[in-house]
Amino acid sequence: MEERLVIPFAPILVESTRSIGYLFEAAVADIVDNSISAGATEVRIGFMSKDPRWLCIEDNGCGMAADEIENAMRYGSQDPHNTRDKNDLGRFGLGLKMASLSQCRKLTVMSKKDGKTVAASWDLDYIKLKKSWALKVYSKEEMDDLPGFIYLNSLEHGTVVLWQDFDRLEDASANAQKSFDEKIELTRKHLSLVFHRFLADKNPQKRLALYFNGDPVLPMDPFLTRHPSTQPLSEQILRINNEEVRVKPYVLPYPSKLNANDIENMGGKDELRLKQGFYIYRNKRLIVWGTWFRLIRQNELGKLARVRVDIPNSLDSMWEIDIKKSTATLPDCIKKNLAAVVKNAVGRSERVYKYRGRNVQTDDLVHAWNPVDFRGTFQYQINRNLPLLKMLENHLDEDGLALFDNFLKMLEDTFPYADVYYRLASNEANVTEKALETDEARQIALQMVRQAQDSGGDIPQLLSVMDKMDFFVKYPDVLKDLREEYCHD
Repeated sequence: MEERLVIPFAPILVESTRSIGYLFEAAVADIVDNSISAGATEVRIGFMSKDPRWLCIEDNGCGMAADEIENAMRYGSQDPHNTRDKNDLGRFGLGLKMASLSQCRKLTVMSKKDGKTVAASWDLDYIKLKKSWALKVYSKEEMDDLPGFIYLNSLEHGTVVLWQDFDRLEDASANAQKSFDEKIELTRKHLSLVFHRFLADKNPQKRLALYFNGDPVLPMDPFLTRHPSTQPLSEQILRINNEEVRVKPYVLPYPSKLNANDIENMGGKDELRLKQGFYIYRNKRLIVWGTWFRLIRQNELGKLARVRVDIPNSLDSMWEIDIKKSTATLPDCIKKNLAAVVKNAVGRSERVYKYRGRNVQTDDLVHAWNPVDFRGTFQYQINRNLPLLKMLENHLDEDGLALFDNFLKMLEDTFPYADVYYRLASNEANVTEKALETDEARQIALQMVRQAQDSGGDIPQLLSVMDKMDFFVKYPDVLKDLREEYCHD
């Protein structure tokens, strides 16, 4: 057997790996992972959106010596099958390079450890020129003018990752500065969610401080754990290969109980339904969220249900965590257990929504529409015993009654369920139960009273019935005025 050493051609390989599919915000998050794994308690993201634009991720982690920084710049610097520290957020030894170079053509890493500062750079144009894996190594004098060096020089130890030459952004946008600023804002929100448990750690010594050009980033808690109306359900512990998977469901409060900050934490009302589902964390770092993994379908009544799942990094391969840390697959061995958790959480969410509407089967109001259960299929039917409807029927002959009854059936059969559902789901703030002006409601009530008076009816009794009609409950002053005018004891 003949053996030959085949070395990948550097210019082609590095250009090819740029297209792995990193989003800008996911690429930045990957670098922050490295900072946290290095023990950083502070991460500062600095940037310049004007040309020449740049972005640097600075941290006060343990830093790297010359040999360590060279290894960190090597493609495939870590075996994904190796046993790692339980708090390590990496896996493949590719994130630093592939995440960075997916967004820019020049990646520079500066690091300080034991009083020595070192720096190295992958410059794709330089690699293309040299046609080899030519890593640039800088002297201390060459670092002086690089963004992030002043911060690094002020620390005892730390690392700065610098991105320059955003070729893809510039090629894809007519206004590169605007596009860059938009990506920065999206990244700020993304990091506030992905690292929210680090940002809000109860232990000040472990809490992460994150800044964007000096502005602190606040945690975005998707479970609203501090809200008094959030319902935390019992935590369950599942075991896979002698490892613990912790599962804790939450049921969020109904939107009307939330203030503006709460709604922003949820991503806005429009995204509330889309963000229901599992929230998968690996070592407290959010990986995947807003999916039920096809255990159930997303639905309006279940949109308040969210299930936190904590997995250790030793189960990465079983959950099929990808290089970008943006996808995962639910292992078959725990699907049955999680399905039961989901059923309970969604059931709680549904009860929150059902509580919001009146239960027409138990309250003492007279409703214009009654929900009727046909063996699990619900339909809304017009209440045929409404006083106003009865008065109308008294004015109709036999043919008119038949025609009127057919008209009511047609209304019931064409009730716009889908349209109401869509409008409630898309923007609940524009849906209101009160549509008539008070004068219009007064005119309706007055006609009913006069009709009853003309036919010799009991006016106080009629007003007593009207007090319990869901329509007039919204107009209490109307009945009060009529009672003063027609009821003289």
